[in-house]
Amino acid sequence: MRVLNSFSENLKLSLVNTEYNSPEAELYGFFVGRGEIAHTEKNSIKITITSLNSFKRVYKLCKSLFGNNLEVKIANERRLNLGGTGTIYIDYQIMKERLNPYGFELNKNKFPAILKKDPLIFGSFIKGLFLSCGSISVKESYHLEFNLSISNHFREEFIKTFNELLGVPARFVNRNKGSKVYIKSREDILNILEILNAKDKVKELSNLIEIRDLRSNVTRTINLISANSEKTARSSIKQINDIQTIKDKIGLESLPHDLRRIAEFRLENEDASINSMAESLYMKKSTLYNKLKKLSKIAGSLEGN
Repeated sequence: MRVLNSFSENLKLSLVNTEYNSPEAELYGFFVGRGEIAHTEKNSIKITITSLNSFKRVYKLCKSLFGNNLEVKIANERRLNLGGTGTIYIDYQIMKERLNPYGFELNKNKFPAILKKDPLIFGSFIKGLFLSCGSISVKESYHLEFNLSISNHFREEFIKTFNELLGVPARFVNRNKGSKVYIKSREDILNILEILNAKDKVKELSNLIEIRDLRSNVTRTINLISANSEKTARSSIKQINDIQTIKDKIGLESLPHDLRRIAEFRLENEDASINSMAESLYMKKSTLYNKLKKLSKIAGSLEGN
């Protein structure tokens, strides 16, 4: 079960060295997830990441895009149990000049049009977003979420793009400091992992789903067998009680030959199923059911006497 508890962090670790399909879109995802404008003497974009696995990714990404034009700070955060928190500072103007040509503005109010058109670019954006503010749980149910501080318009367009571009229905709940956008379908989560290029995790989650389905099917089968056994037992007890009533009130010898034969067989074979009774008595199940009903009616008429 420990693997299940750390699935989200292991997923982030698996994404550290994946290829950059659209580095600008991924960086924009990091900005939307955990970026802000730091108003100092020289305005900077500040991106703070609480997962060191995610921080490794954004550091490599920024290094490839901006070279040495960035500042890095690492702080210990024992309470997070992830080893520390990393912060990257990038000159606002430099980052703006890099992202603007691709349609990415350094604000969280307007959803970029380019993200609505290309699944690969949108997937790169989701990768940065997930690594910065996302989590996934597969412990008991399946749940992928992004915790965001964005405008209502941005959130609505983000959810709409999930649905129209990927066919993934996303939902949201509002919180005091933002919104949580979430996805709960295991098939949709698998599709998103495919888009993130997390091949190992796709396989791992697929195997987990298969195991759970198998266990669920076994449990349902056992429950069904148990329910059927209980129903059969109740039917057998009623049949035996009916026959015993007839025996005590008027004797089995008073019954027609066919009913007496069935009644005697049932008393001698209390645990026998209807199938085995019909087979032993050389008759159809439907015929046996009808004759048992006749015995029940006779017992019912005698109980009042």
